[in-house]
Amino acid sequence: MGKEYEKQSLALLFHENTKKINTFEEFDINTQYKIYPNACSINLSDYYNREELVEDELFNVILNRASTRRWADKGIELNDLAKLLRLSCGKRLLKEDEKYACRTYASAGARYPIEVYLVILKSKKMNIGIYHYNVFENSLELIKKGDFSKKVYEFYDGQPFKSQPPCIIFFSMMFERTMSKYGERGYRFMLIDAGHIGQNLYLVSERLGIGIVELGAGINNDEIIDEIIGINSNYENVFLGFALGYKERNIK
Repeated sequence: MGKEYEKQSLALLFHENTKKINTFEEFDINTQYKIYPNACSINLSDYYNREELVEDELFNVILNRASTRRWADKGIELNDLAKLLRLSCGKRLLKEDEKYACRTYASAGARYPIEVYLVILKSKKMNIGIYHYNVFENSLELIKKGDFSKKVYEFYDGQPFKSQPPCIIFFSMMFERTMSKYGERGYRFMLIDAGHIGQNLYLVSERLGIGIVELGAGINNDEIIDEIIGINSNYENVFLGFALGYKERNIK
């Protein structure tokens, strides 16, 4: 994005000032809910059968979605990784009246500003290293070969992992794709896009027996990950990560 625009952009100023988390505050779990105690209410549990939700495959996946911080000591099989990426952030099926395929998640103006990178830390069938997910060709591009586990684990040193994940997925945002159309409001849209993909990752992972946890921040500035991957921080920034691997009970 042009330097002149960056000087005027409050959204990018906010982004720059939140690349590192400065504090972790204790929270009261009761503040997660809001109620109106004096309002008339409808008990929605009376309008569906609990067994129906549990027995339906899709509903069951949603109800069992959870974060995982303990993984089996093996890498993710390539066939499962292929399904995870295609269904979470790849192209969806082309409809008859469409000239090009949209993706499996909603994106404001179909701008798709999120890029997806994988750091493979453990695998028997893939080269250890950093990959970029090429949505257009539905392929993984090896952009850096090597063991980056020490650097990645150090960045997430504050995370309470019970075991070391074999794979980390990173999201980066390409600011200009969305903000060139929507201006400052576009920054919100990019975060919403990330939420859509993140939920897809969680649900598809649950279906595949993969444990996943979202990583909102490391102990240092996000630009460390930009440097590890090798992207230009003037135009693209990593801002979100996910650790994943097979759940201990789902070793294949």
